[in-house]
Amino acid sequence: MVGPKEVSPLALVLSTVYNLGVAPGVVPLSVYRELRERRELRYVIPQARGDTYLGFPIIGTTDEMFGKFRRGEYGPLAFTAGRPFRFGPDEFLKFAEDLAAGKIQVGHHHHDHDHDHDHDHDHDHDHDHAHDHGPPAAWREAVIGAEVAARGGLGVGDWITSVHGAKDDPDPHVHEESKCKVVGVLAPTRTPIDRSIFIPLSTFLTMDKHDDAVRQSGGEAQVMLTALVVDPIPRLGAAHLRREFQTRADAQAAVTTFEVTELLRLVGSATDVLRVVSWLVVIVAAVAIAVALYNTMNERRREIAIMRALGARRGQILAIVLLEAVVIAVVGAVLGVLACHAAAWALRDVVQERTGVFVDWAAFSLDELWLILGVGVLGGVAGILPAIKGARTQVADNLSPTS
Repeated sequence: MVGPKEVSPLALVLSTVYNLGVAPGVVPLSVYRELRERRELRYVIPQARGDTYLGFPIIGTTDEMFGKFRRGEYGPLAFTAGRPFRFGPDEFLKFAEDLAAGKIQVGHHHHDHDHDHDHDHDHDHDHDHAHDHGPPAAWREAVIGAEVAARGGLGVGDWITSVHGAKDDPDPHVHEESKCKVVGVLAPTRTPIDRSIFIPLSTFLTMDKHDDAVRQSGGEAQVMLTALVVDPIPRLGAAHLRREFQTRADAQAAVTTFEVTELLRLVGSATDVLRVVSWLVVIVAAVAIAVALYNTMNERRREIAIMRALGARRGQILAIVLLEAVVIAVVGAVLGVLACHAAAWALRDVVQERTGVFVDWAAFSLDELWLILGVGVLGGVAGILPAIKGARTQVADNLSPTS
């Protein structure tokens, strides 16, 4: 991610990758132009942020988001319905030149007859003519994530209206002049993309109240962007780009994996503390099993004596009590794991809404199996003393009924 210099790399990643927080700042269009010319970059996708719809972030971008963008080994974004909007990088650069030159006014209709003619057949003309200002009809298209579609009850053909600022803004401005028609619904990715709405950059930058879309930078008027999604070709390209931008004043480069790893390292100590606490809980539970079984041996002396009188050997009594301890521990561990997954299922929406992270409550890992086996072994250890006490029960002294 290439973004503004005035924020930390971690803040840049959290805001642009995980949709956490507000847009951290802007970078000039000149950075985008420069990076597009580099052969070592597979793609450079511009973004502009700051508006929302139903609490979901609206991201202005180009159609390269649906053609060139890749999620690692998962490939490009897929659609469950509809199609991507059409607004390519060359169109964006031409638009940016006109916007910076004052040929396009923010909040007013731009009459580009050739552009309109190419796309008019995809729109509802009656609706479009109801707008006397704002972006032209050919730009008012949107692609929404899977969760946006599900929670908002939206589909292809529906309309969304951007709200200026965050969802908790006390005085929001509704962009009625820039209603966008949903033309595509993305397939679920289990990432923050599911909670995102994508519209053409031209629509985002020409909305009312977006007057700061053009600023003076480097001695000229330039369009300002929130961030750039960059994909270097070589494996070390990301680190090289990051080091290069450390000495620049106009932007910085943040490698997502580096920043997330650093974040996990920072919170790792808290995770270690929780892990220690969890093992202390397991040990205390094992002691509780040992004490409970040891105490029940007094009440079960006659039962054990009868078993011994019927031919049970001390080793069999020992094995029975140990097996009981193991079963209690394993059943408790299984119930604990199931309770954990049930809690993940119940809280998955809350977690995703607050952090943008999808929690797959139905995913079971091998670590959970080892946990259950480990707790079972610990239960067996806890049952050794009660088992020894039960095995040493005297037959003659305990055959008579206890009062």
